[in-house]
Amino acid sequence: MTDRFDEFENDLDSQPTFEDALEELKTDDESLPSPAMIVGLSGLSVEQLKQLGPVWDGLSTSYRRILMQMLVDASASNFALDFRPIGFATLTSAQADVRQAAIELLAEDESNAFLRDLLHIAQNDDASNVRAEAVKALGRFALLGEMGDLRDDLAETVQTTLLKIIGNASEDSEVRRFAIESIGNCTREGVPDVIAEAYRNADPNMRLSAVIAMGRSCDDRWENQILEELTNNDNEFRIAAIRAAGEIQLDSAVRPIIKNIEDGERDEQEVAIWSLGEIGGKEAVRTLESLMAGAEDADDANLIELIDDALGNASLVNGDFMMIDFTDTE
Repeated sequence: MTDRFDEFENDLDSQPTFEDALEELKTDDESLPSPAMIVGLSGLSVEQLKQLGPVWDGLSTSYRRILMQMLVDASASNFALDFRPIGFATLTSAQADVRQAAIELLAEDESNAFLRDLLHIAQNDDASNVRAEAVKALGRFALLGEMGDLRDDLAETVQTTLLKIIGNASEDSEVRRFAIESIGNCTREGVPDVIAEAYRNADPNMRLSAVIAMGRSCDDRWENQILEELTNNDNEFRIAAIRAAGEIQLDSAVRPIIKNIEDGERDEQEVAIWSLGEIGGKEAVRTLESLMAGAEDADDANLIELIDDALGNASLVNGDFMMIDFTDTE
């Protein structure tokens, strides 16, 4: 759905105002919200949120659901749009799917206030899909803690909460599997055992989350498992393994990844290109350069940009830094 918003990316100033958006919401609850109107809901003030409240309450449940998903898609398409005020305002909505979308709208928010909301929602929300979304979002805070960008006590709380959810056998399996993916961002003692146990699980979704967690751990102890999954017949497992190989910078995965570029679908090829850029090395660079030639022949702008980024990353991995001469030649 994000393609619907491409036309607004470079011309936000000419788009509808909040007043225009509010008027459309007041008068049209039958058809889909217009993408243009969505832009008018970006960056709302406290006063504007107050004006939106009664109009929002008058919308049908189906319209609110569609509107929230459009906000999520629009924010993913254009980082200049900011729907966080609406996200915070709808975290306590009576509709579970609206609460879930609210968490997605706050994907870039790293405030302690949002973290506290997530910790509460992950453990107490009545809807498993909302708890699962909160647990996924906690992965970002787990990573912040690992990088030293979160207070130690909060980082500890995030990790403990995720481990508690993983260990709760009565919790929904989707919630637990996303908690495993999130805890993969931590180097805490015992986390490798959690990932290994998930990988042995009979549930394929749990095993898939284990592969994702392996990559996030940036721990090469998982080399054999990731190499094995690169030949999995299941597309989701292969893509997860390709990404994990890139995250771990697994040299031994280069040739299997190249094979996946040759045989895989577009989504698999794009992840493989990214992964080769992360791993680097002569073979990876040669492959990326060859792919670049093909993309240029096909005039594939998206692929050209992706490969160019991967080549840049590969150069950094290889240590091929540009040497700049600061000598005064005057």
